[in-house]
Amino acid sequence: MSDRYRVIPTVSFQDDVERLEEDIIQRELASETPDETCIFRFREAMERAMGVLSFAPHTCRRCEEQREFRELIVPFGHGGCVVLFAIRDVDVLLLAARDQHEHDYR
Repeated sequence: MSDRYRVIPTVSFQDDVERLEEDIIQRELASETPDETCIFRFREAMERAMGVLSFAPHTCRRCEEQREFRELIVPFGHGGCVVLFAIRDVDVLLLAARDQHEHDYR
């Protein structure tokens, strides 16, 4: 049986993703060899991650500081981002996203 989970982004998660995208764009513009496909590849990576959450969110690691939350690492380039989420019945609430190199969520 393949129950599907409903992935629901919060406003703060959407704001975080927009901030990450802006950082990617600024980094590429400052590069000597900017990659104009970079933002599209980031969005594809996030889409694949949402597919994992809609199918098997319980496979993701628990957050060390707040055990009721889980984290999904989204690989991208030389790093990636980490998505903080909570599972509520069949809903996966996307709470925050941060660059892997940031120390914690805001």
